[in-house]
Amino acid sequence: MKKLIIAFMAITMVTLNGFTQDSSTKDGGSKTDFRERLMLGAKAGINFSNVYDSEGEQFRTDSKFGLAAGLFVAIPLGKYIGLQPELQISQKGFQATGILFNSTYSFTRTTTYIDVPLLFALKPSEFITILAGPQYSYLINQKDVYGIGST
Repeated sequence: MKKLIIAFMAITMVTLNGFTQDSSTKDGGSKTDFRERLMLGAKAGINFSNVYDSEGEQFRTDSKFGLAAGLFVAIPLGKYIGLQPELQISQKGFQATGILFNSTYSFTRTTTYIDVPLLFALKPSEFITILAGPQYSYLINQKDVYGIGST
């Protein structure tokens, strides 16, 4: 069941936006361009993370899925630019196998972070937003699971 939920989340990658609508415009039509409005929203998705060995050690790593969810606020600075601070919780990690003292082992690491990105938003059209910027991450939990004799 857990794999089904993760697969469903990987396919859908949900982003929910909460905003108010103003149906009145000067020409009597309906306004659909929300680039200049303050917007609050929630995000949910998955992470696919791994580590890589650059020293040639005798272990092999596999990627691991983790959940990600958070809240954001889109602050317009004009029609085409804005800021989008976010608060997210995300799981990352990896699985590894290797040989140590002529014995095989397995290792799984799962980490949970609070991520705080401060993103600059470029809005070339009402349907496209390009985000870029720094992110601060704070480790709140780390779980390591070791196994001996598995391949």
